Amino acid sequence: MKTALEIALEKTSGIKAQDDPYELPEDAKKRIREINKEYDARVAEIETQMSSKIRELKGRFAYNPDELRSHLAVIAEQFREAKDRINNERKQKTDEIRKAYKAPEGMA
Repeated sequence: MKTALEIALEKTSGIKAQDDPYELPEDAKKRIREINKEYDARVAEIETQMSSKIRELKGRFAYNPDELRSHLAVIAEQFREAKDRINNERKQKTDEIRKAYKAPEGMA
């Protein structure tokens, strides 16, 4: 049985990240694309886990819509927080690469 990460990686295997808009060396662009692909897979993994939780909740609270809405709100907030955390990590890593290749002041 595959893990959620393996499923997410399979789903994103055909996705090609766009090149960085800044003029960076090809190796830096490649690294940024790899980071984006990795973090896209992590977001997809979280989405898969959340979908599973939602299906479980819908089954458990099928006859109690108020309780279901309450639990879905919690799940949605958890997903948003997890996605924000992952995207912040992605931005931090890609910003580090961009800073390493940033032209000195007055040169750009």
